Amino acid sequence: MELSNIEKLLEKYFEGETTISEEKELKVYFTRETVPSHLERYKDLFQYFSEESNITATKDLKLHTTSRKSWYTWVGVAASIALIVGLFVTNMPLGQDENLGTYEDPEVALQETKKILNMVSQYMNEGKQELVYLKEFENTKNKFIK
Repeated sequence: MELSNIEKLLEKYFEGETTISEEKELKVYFTRETVPSHLERYKDLFQYFSEESNITATKDLKLHTTSRKSWYTWVGVAASIALIVGLFVTNMPLGQDENLGTYEDPEVALQETKKILNMVSQYMNEGKQELVYLKEFENTKNKFIK
């Protein structure tokens, strides 16, 4: 392998732009016995990488699972059950008339619907009036950000 090619690969290596095959070429080159004197300082580095890549673990690691994880799981399950039971119980009629909110006469139903929609519209308009302050805040923020 040419010396200029190795120097280019070293440059790429220290810039972090080499491929795996190029890094293997460098390892092979620097694990040889003879290396030019100006590249001698890199020989130890690549020999270290070669030696360390062969090390394997000698002990099996045992990970201790904590009971805290199972405790959180059970709390989540209990909260879900409580939520479902709560929703079920609140939707059950307790001896009340089940025909609440129904009208026999379509004209009365229309008038009640209009009245309720008008009330909702008033609440929406009251909420919309408060948004004017947000618009003013947005305009001021845009003046400072420019």
